[in-house]
Amino acid sequence: MFYMISPLTFRRIVRLAFVLAASVVLVCMPWVLVAEAMGWYQRPVHILQSLVAVPVAFLSSGLFLCLRIPENPPAWERRAAWAVFILSGAWVAMLVLVWVALSRGMFPGPA
Repeated sequence: MFYMISPLTFRRIVRLAFVLAASVVLVCMPWVLVAEAMGWYQRPVHILQSLVAVPVAFLSSGLFLCLRIPENPPAWERRAAWAVFILSGAWVAMLVLVWVALSRGMFPGPA
């Protein structure tokens, strides 16, 4: 049997997704700085931040902005969603540009 999710519940799920993904991105920033200072292995943090949390934050905040606005929503929600959407979108665009440049051989190999 197919059950529909109410629009309000779907909005809450999407809001939770963009808030959690943006929080993971913010937590990874000092984590990378500490890892660099201590000489720890950083690849898992960079993968989590760049390839998981940022794209999820970009997609979920964009979807959240497209959803219908309920009456009297908190003002921080849409402002935070716009900030997350713009900043994570810029990061995703940079990743795409780097991957395209790498695939075309625009960066030199190891010295």
